[in-house]
Amino acid sequence: MKTIKGPGIFLAQFLDDKAPFNTLEGITKWAASLGFKGVQIPTGIPG
Repeated sequence: MKTIKGPGIFLAQFLDDKAPFNTLEGITKWAASLGFKGVQIPTGIPG
């Protein structure tokens, strides 16, 4: 695995029904525009 050097961002806190926060492509472009190099994608709720 290749190592990505940050900064990174956890996306769960930004998910929304409105663009750009409603698609993976939109939210990653938004994060990149702020200078983030990596994202942490939420995949489920711990039970």
